[in-house]
Formats: sequence, C-alpha cells, structure tokens
Amino acid sequence: MRASSGPYIAEDMAIACRGKIICGAPDTAFRAISTDSRDIRSGDLFVPLRGSSFDGHDFVVPALEAGARGSLCDRDANREIPNKLANIVLIQVQDTLRALSDLASTHRSKYAVPLIAVTGSSGKTTVKEMIAAALSRSHRPLVSQGNLNNTIGLPMTVLNLGPNHTAAVVEAGINRNREMDDLVAAASPHVAVITNVGPVHLEGLGTIENVAREKFKLVQGVDSRGAGVIPAENPYLKPLLNECSCRIVTFGIESGEFRAESVALGNDTIGFKMNSPAGKREVNLRMQGRHNVANALAAFAACSEIGVPLDEIAAALNEFQSPALRMEIVTLHGARILIRDCYNANPQSMKAALEALAHRSNPGKLAILADMAELGEYTEALHAEVGGEAARLGIDRIIFVGSFGKAFASGYAAAGGLSERLTLAGDKDEAWKLIYPDLDRFGAILVKGSRVMKMETMADRIMEGK
Repeated sequence: MRASSGPYIAEDMAIACRGKIICGAPDTAFRAISTDSRDIRSGDLFVPLRGSSFDGHDFVVPALEAGARGSLCDRDANREIPNKLANIVLIQVQDTLRALSDLASTHRSKYAVPLIAVTGSSGKTTVKEMIAAALSRSHRPLVSQGNLNNTIGLPMTVLNLGPNHTAAVVEAGINRNREMDDLVAAASPHVAVITNVGPVHLEGLGTIENVAREKFKLVQGVDSRGAGVIPAENPYLKPLLNECSCRIVTFGIESGEFRAESVALGNDTIGFKMNSPAGKREVNLRMQGRHNVANALAAFAACSEIGVPLDEIAAALNEFQSPALRMEIVTLHGARILIRDCYNANPQSMKAALEALAHRSNPGKLAILADMAELGEYTEALHAEVGGEAARLGIDRIIFVGSFGKAFASGYAAAGGLSERLTLAGDKDEAWKLIYPDLDRFGAILVKGSRVMKMETMADRIMEGK
C-alpha cells in the first residue's frame, strides 16, 4: 500500500508520531510512504507493520536495499541497521501502526478541504461511492479505493491527500473496540456518516450497543462546525446523541430530515422522491433493493452538508451503478439474471438481499447463501433469524453453504418454510453439484456470503455456464 503525496520530511514525521531519529539527516525528504516491502521504490519511507503471522520489521533491510531512503521501527527493533546500511533514516517510534495514524493526522491538518467519513454495519462502500460520484461533478475529490477502510487503509488514503484535491470521502471500518479512535484521528472528518447499526463483528465488539458506541465515535470526532449524518430513530444511536458537539442530520425511508416519498421498486431500478429541508428531487436509481433508497438518502444528506447542490447529487445518483460484488446484476441467457452480492454478509445485508430477490418479477427465485462470519455467541441465533426471513419471503429454492446451515434451517422451519425448498451443503463444490442441473429453471439467482466464504467463485461458475 502506497501514499505518494510527498515530499514527506523526516523531522516533521518524527515530530508527528512522537518518534526519534536515531540515524540519518532530519531534512531528508521521502517521495512516498509504503507499508509493503515488495512495492518499494527509490526514495520511499518504509513503515513495517505487525500482523498475526508476520512482522514487517523482518523486511526493513530488504526494503532499504531495494531503494527505500528510510524506515520507521518499533522501540529498539532494528537498531543494528545503521551498521549495515549507510545514508538511511531510521525513526524509532513506540508503535508503527499508531505512528501511521499520527502521520495521517498531521498530514490531514495541512489541507482544509471538507472530508466526509462513512461508517456503518452495512452499505459503507455503496454510500462512499455514491458520495464520490456526487462530489466528482464539481470537486476534485480524494476517494478511498476499494475497501481500504481499516487502521492501515484509511491512514494511507489520507496520506494521499494533496493540493489538487478539493474534497475527500473515506470509509471507516472496524471489528474491534477502540479501532475507531485511530481512524477518527487520521481523518478529522467534517461530516461523519453512519449508514446503519446492526449485529456485525460481534465476535470483536461484543454487543450491538458496543457496535453503536464504537461507530458513534466517528460522529464525536466532528467539531461543532460539522455534522453527523445518522439514520432516523435508530434505537442504538439515540441514547448517544447528547455525547457529541456537532449538528445531527437524520435520514430514513419513512422518517428523517432527508426521507423518501413514492418509492417504486422495479426489477432493476428504484424510483423515489427525495424530500428534505433543502428541497425535493426525483431520483431513479439503476439499482435494486429498498435498502439502497436509504443509502441514497445518506449520500444526499452528507453532500448537502458541504454545499453540493441537490441537482448535482440527484444527477450523480441517477447514473450510479453498484460497486462490484455488491448487489451487482449480471444478465444470463434466457432473460435470467444473477445477483452477485458476494463481498460480505451480515444479518442486515442478508435480509436486504433476500428481500430484493423476492421482489423481482422473474419466475423462479434461487438463493445460494453461505455463512455469516464474526458473529460470536450470537452466530446460531442470527443465522436462524435470517432463515426465518427467507421462509417468510417465500424464496422458491435455497442452497445454504457452510457450517451454520443447521441454525439457518431451524429458523427457516420455525417460520413455516417448506423443507423441500431448502438444501444444506458442506462446501461450494457440493452446492454446485446439487444445483447445476437445475440452474436454467431459475429466472433470478442470488449468491451471497461472508468474505471468508469466497462466494464469488460460485457466482463465476454460474456466469461461465450462462
């Protein structure tokens, strides 16, 4: 991962991350910052990070030999490097991951451009991309790429902020307590958006209340001149509203300052009228799923806060297309379609995808679903809850792949689901053998599961067969 909005000066960086230059010239200028020793270019600063199965400090010397002009290091790690290489800069810090956030925070302070940060239990990337599309009509925005939203990706994105940018939008994702603290420090948002709060990453965050509190830290990081954009009447966020100094703007399909009227769900489009204190606008999304109306409303609210005209936001949303692997529609032969929603899954997004499938007019609806990860002690109950929703929606055929099929099936049966419509499969190969002979019978096929399940490989098989 690289940030290349340099030059970054060694002395300034040492001050920013409360580090100490233990060798090299303080006025050394680095062209870029890299966290990947395999992608080092001449003049870079290397930031070695520790993971569960690696320590970037093991690659400091190879990075310097590859052309890096310097490196950060934790405490006394790599103190022998000056004896091996000449004319390099070594900055000693307490913790290189925290230092990365500190560097981003200092770099961010150099640019007074409005920055919108987006978090939430689901829909973060879609809302971020909607906002980026609207900003691009009158701004030169910095936009976080893909899912670079964690304690490495977000600071590295901010470190790319430069004089050519007039606005920025970044995504903030967490799965552990206190991770949001570093993301807030790195981003210093002018507008903080929470798309929704639900049962995600419970393995690391414990409860939905903790999820809400950690997400709300992004809003608390906005000063009194900015705004927090949150879903209206959210029971988990409502108790926290007195704990921030910024203005709160609400959105919601039925209620909120930015709300929807006359929602019309089509096969591949969603029409609605956005109603807000700033005015009304007609929107026709080239997307599916009622939840995307709420995503669009969040984008309206956030962009309005930094002065983007409603007409520009509406025009951008009318042309917007879903990011890859997120409710992505692929046309198959015989007027059939595939919904590739394989990037990730949690109870909220799973229910939303099933609802979108159920509302399609295509005859014969098939859902190929897989495990939802990181739900901790709530895993079985939440899989059962999604199973119940699938039964209530009357999906014609369901294949469930993975370890939690029995929990899904229990909820499905309890809600009156027909047993002949549901089949459990241990893995994707088994699921493929079960369903391949009958694929042509289904006019609409949904493929969805958590990232670890890699359900895009199942979607690819279906696309190859068309």
